[in-house]
Amino acid sequence: MILFRVSTEGPFYRFLWGPRGVGSGSTAFVVGRTLGSWLDRPFGTDLGTLAILIAIAAGALGLIFGVRTRIATALTLLIFFMLGQRLPELGDGGDNIVQIVLVYMLFLVDGSKEPKPGSLSIWLHNVAVLAIGVQVAILYMTSGMMKAYGPQWHHGIAMYYISRVQTFSLPGFAEAFKNPFIVTVSTYGPMLYQAFFPVAILSRFRLVWLSVGIFFHLGVAFFMGLVSFSAVMIGLDLFLITDQEYLALYAKGGELALGFRALVRRREALTANQRRQAIEVPCAIEPAEID
Repeated sequence: MILFRVSTEGPFYRFLWGPRGVGSGSTAFVVGRTLGSWLDRPFGTDLGTLAILIAIAAGALGLIFGVRTRIATALTLLIFFMLGQRLPELGDGGDNIVQIVLVYMLFLVDGSKEPKPGSLSIWLHNVAVLAIGVQVAILYMTSGMMKAYGPQWHHGIAMYYISRVQTFSLPGFAEAFKNPFIVTVSTYGPMLYQAFFPVAILSRFRLVWLSVGIFFHLGVAFFMGLVSFSAVMIGLDLFLITDQEYLALYAKGGELALGFRALVRRREALTANQRRQAIEVPCAIEPAEID
């Protein structure tokens, strides 16, 4: 998500965060005037602003490839905070959860090191993983309960009004939500999904529930254009899948791939055999009748 933001917003860094850009916020409101002045100093020049974007991109790449993940997390968190304070109007609903998760990720085990079993770093890692999972559950449940409180949601018509807002809908999206059945299902579905999320992820239906959430956020990204927010939420859904479950899914995927290849080869062999028989067997010609 961070790399996506850098690649789409980075070309306009002068206009967005530069010294003559639209962003004029300061971190001093949060961290104090002295420290805030130091954190705001890079935005005083175009070169400094560009260096800030390069640094956060490097931090994101470090997280992706597992290189010095604690340093990469600290760097990403600091600069993400600086950019958000510089131009808070540019953020979306995923920025708050990103900052919270990055704070917890500071306590995760460094991907490039092998900690000792039973050590303090292992304990902190487990607590951080649990904290992220609880935070995701709270986020979903709160969103679902807030939807249930709104009259448009518990009357089943909220998605119709959302589809009327051109900023958050495609033309085809607006036309589809003139159908009462689609509007009702798409309104009650997300509300119930989010409200029951904390219970579902503790049940045997957890993987199914997470899969539904991933497809739900893919729809939000496609139909509403909230790509970065959807990427954050999909990442958090994937975070709740354990290593053992990933291995089981990988093994199941390998079995399906082998079965599919065998089926394709069987069909290819059958087709080749049929062609060979058609070439080798001559057409039967009936002898002409003789008076």
